[in-house]
Amino acid sequence: MRNSKACPWPQQPGRVRSVLRPHLSALLPAMLLLSALPALALGRNKQPIQHAPLPAMVMQATTIYIQNQTNDPGIADKAYTQLKNWGRYQIVDSKEHADVLLVFALTESHRQRSGSGFVSLYNSKSNAYTYGSIPDGPSITTRTSTLMQVVDPKTSDVLWADQQPWRHKHTGTQKLLLALRRRIEEQSLQDAAPTNAK
Repeated sequence: MRNSKACPWPQQPGRVRSVLRPHLSALLPAMLLLSALPALALGRNKQPIQHAPLPAMVMQATTIYIQNQTNDPGIADKAYTQLKNWGRYQIVDSKEHADVLLVFALTESHRQRSGSGFVSLYNSKSNAYTYGSIPDGPSITTRTSTLMQVVDPKTSDVLWADQQPWRHKHTGTQKLLLALRRRIEEQSLQDAAPTNAK
């Protein structure tokens, strides 16, 4: 049995028409523009991070002394290996023969947290469990980081510093030296650019 209701628009076989189609086609460009505005605004406001130039002493140094104040010989060993692979500095065995010092130390930060413990209680009369949580006392978490400083051996001025938190017993020494290497190589390229342009 056919439906007796008349269709308000002419139908064609194999094609479905929508009353809203003309309205949607007019709104679609406006909707696309509105959805793109936040991304465009973020793109305009987001600027690449510009690094402050490293001191000339860091850029011109050729000899370096590793001073490990961490009581962890593995940190000095990793630093020695990284510097050897880099090949920029000659590693010396005394401060007196060094243009710069590479000083490693450990820092700790403490944060107090409060949490709750999970408990389950069994009621023998009702033969049912009750679940819940009870507050724990405040706990203090300690975060250890490796601090690396490039120091002027004559004045003890810190020329550059960075630190990396420990993650799963990894001291971050390799990341620190890699960051210093990238900064020096990036600045070397920038300093060489005007000379090459002439």
